[in-house]
Amino acid sequence: MVSYRRYNYRAYPTQGQREALSRLYGACRYAYNWTIDQRESMRRRHGRMQSYSQLSGMFTLWKREPGMEWLTSVSSTPLQQAIRHADSAYRNFFRLYKAGKTRVATNHHTGKKHRTGLPRYKSRRDGEQSAEFTKSARFRIEHADGCKWMFLTLPKVGRIKLHWTRDLPSKPNTVNVMRHADGIYEASFIVQVEESESDVPKPVHDACGVDMGLESLMSIVYTDGTREKIAHPRTLKHKARRLRKLDKKLSRTKKGSHNNAKTRILKAKTYGRIRNQRKDMAYKLASKVAGENQAVALETLNVKGLARTRMAKSLLDADWTRIIDRIRQLGIQYGRTIVQIDRWYPSSQICSQCGRRDGRKPLNIREWDCPQCGARLDRDWNAALNILDAAGLAESLNACGGDVRRRLAQADRNADAGETGTHRTARLH
Repeated sequence: MVSYRRYNYRAYPTQGQREALSRLYGACRYAYNWTIDQRESMRRRHGRMQSYSQLSGMFTLWKREPGMEWLTSVSSTPLQQAIRHADSAYRNFFRLYKAGKTRVATNHHTGKKHRTGLPRYKSRRDGEQSAEFTKSARFRIEHADGCKWMFLTLPKVGRIKLHWTRDLPSKPNTVNVMRHADGIYEASFIVQVEESESDVPKPVHDACGVDMGLESLMSIVYTDGTREKIAHPRTLKHKARRLRKLDKKLSRTKKGSHNNAKTRILKAKTYGRIRNQRKDMAYKLASKVAGENQAVALETLNVKGLARTRMAKSLLDADWTRIIDRIRQLGIQYGRTIVQIDRWYPSSQICSQCGRRDGRKPLNIREWDCPQCGARLDRDWNAALNILDAAGLAESLNACGGDVRRRLAQADRNADAGETGTHRTARLH
């Protein structure tokens, strides 16, 4: 099986290379915005738009116009890729528009209306800047065995030093050179990989049910009669005090001053650490769930809708979307079965022992007694067991007897360590 993977490496360009990359980013932004202008102008005049090949030829002629000589001082490949990305953004917008998934939104500050999903202009004030090189640009990679540095040679930029952390499995197809808001540079390679069975971890459990939450980030029950909880790391909460201080400091500085720029970089670095910690947590949890289980049962969550509620800050800090997407990616890569149950399935309202549905419960109720069978249920573990049942993966629990199901859903946490085969509640460190 052939798949594509992304390998990222930290880059350390010199001052001259940073200036060359800055010119390249500016040219890519110009090409992207120029494409949007051309398409909108053609749509308003003639009701149709040009294709990518037409836009590419027009831009080549445009570079020869007086005053546009600065566009020839950078490599042409990233500029063509910027036009291609703008074309893809428009095609994605029309696909969503035809499907009826766009709407007209109003800006509450300016009162202006705009269509959601429509490609927007790029700005030099955007935190993330990037330029993409393909094989046609003839970039070159050099690395000596045992050396912690590798070198990436880009046309009209130079030989950039990268920190070598792992080997590339094959020659990369493209490389994307990025500058983040905190001033860090990164090179991202897309590589074609031939999958082998030796790289796939051996599953420990037959199946598991996963309930995502905010009190506990993940509650997992396994078909062998074990269970565990993963605590919410609350990354943003731990950095909130520093962010408040930086916001106060930024408000006291004059816009455009040197101190204002320094404070903005410090704030961006803080958010960068939060982003990296969230990503690290999501990837580790996804690797654990997809690597240890042959089948995984998940919820179908409307994260975008939940993000409009008062729980938005904690919910986005939990990074549910990235965790679930990564589990699905690894499931395809490892050959696992990933089942997502119906979005409207009431997993928190049904007793996993007798099947009684007793309606919604406030979020502050974490444990309750079933009025029909008398079982003392934990909200999260009961939901995880119901998700496992709804996905059709809990048949092996029936052979173990009813007391196994009762132990998996019960709320007596003090008995966890004493129960055979039951994990103690896990925490991220």
